[in-house]
Amino acid sequence: MRTSEVPGADAPGFRVGKEQAAWRLSQVSFAVAAMAFLSACLFIAYDAARSFEHAGRIPEFETSIPVSGLAAISTVSRASLIGENGPNTQVLPAEQHDVLAGIVGRGFIAFALAGFITIAASRRRNDDVSERERVETMFLNIKEEQRLLARRYHEEKLKAEAANRAKTNFLAHVSHDIRTPLNHIIGFAELMEYETYGELGDTRYRDYVQSIKSSGQHLLNSFATILDLVELESGQKNLRQDIVLLDEVLSTVTRRFQDQISRAGIKFKVGPATGAVLRGDRLGLTRMVGNMIDNAIRFTRSGGTIILGAYAAEDGVVVEISDTGIGMSEERLASLSQPFAMGDATFARNGCGPGLGISIARAIAEQSGGHLAIDSAPSLGTTVAISLPTEPAASELAA
Repeated sequence: MRTSEVPGADAPGFRVGKEQAAWRLSQVSFAVAAMAFLSACLFIAYDAARSFEHAGRIPEFETSIPVSGLAAISTVSRASLIGENGPNTQVLPAEQHDVLAGIVGRGFIAFALAGFITIAASRRRNDDVSERERVETMFLNIKEEQRLLARRYHEEKLKAEAANRAKTNFLAHVSHDIRTPLNHIIGFAELMEYETYGELGDTRYRDYVQSIKSSGQHLLNSFATILDLVELESGQKNLRQDIVLLDEVLSTVTRRFQDQISRAGIKFKVGPATGAVLRGDRLGLTRMVGNMIDNAIRFTRSGGTIILGAYAAEDGVVVEISDTGIGMSEERLASLSQPFAMGDATFARNGCGPGLGISIARAIAEQSGGHLAIDSAPSLGTTVAISLPTEPAASELAA
């Protein structure tokens, strides 16, 4: 399929433009030549006039003739010597030849200079035309390369979007297909645990049933998390846009993790209330902050500290979750932008999940109009900052 960006070298309009440009250049060269030769002609005419005027000014020969001798000279003879209006100023043939030779020589030099000027101007114009054609060719080549790059980018973008949709559909189907049998496994494990249809016999079966149940529940939660991420990234799961008090969200998260943090031997500090009012999904915001607190607990040793605080401004609020855990290197921190990326699994308090906590939190923050950033250093800890826009107009309604 031909596009509108076909190179203009073969287009009729472009050829006409080049012919017009060549015609304009020939006219300019002709004008320069005409001016040069006209100047040479004017110079020759002026030089000839000046030369003949100068040659006509020959010194007059004044001969003293005695008065007594004038009577013997006839009137015709005296007129021929003196002339009727004065002395005779006729140019001699030899002097006239020298004047003409000088005029011809200077005229030749003038015409030679005019020709040199014409050639130089024509060559300069030709060089300009060649440079312009070279620049136009280079511009057309660059334009063609840009068109090809744009086409390749569009094709690669379509491929990436198709691969992303295929991944999303695959994860969605897998999550749905696996959750059904997992629910059956968990249900049967619960029946066996309560011995609904009779005793199991050996007491070890009770431990096995409990392991089956807990493992199935873990897989079910993992696939539910995967499905949530798929729905968030694909836009299939729209978050609510309700008036939410940030202090209530932080209080809910604090109550949820207070006992777990105490059992882990970690100090937990909560910042002062901000009174910030947000517009978003309350459950989604609670889950976003909860995922970050859960990661902090998982990778913080006993005796460490976790700080949860919020800092409000006129146009937004920043929620910070800081810990004194093991931290992460720059390489591992850069990999956290991709789903299923996990921190250092060598020190995890209760094992590692599918590595989607940060991805889900980032998706919720972005759908809420905010942004999530992570700063970490090995052995120093990690700080997660979540910026969210506030809703000043809803402050009175929330109160």
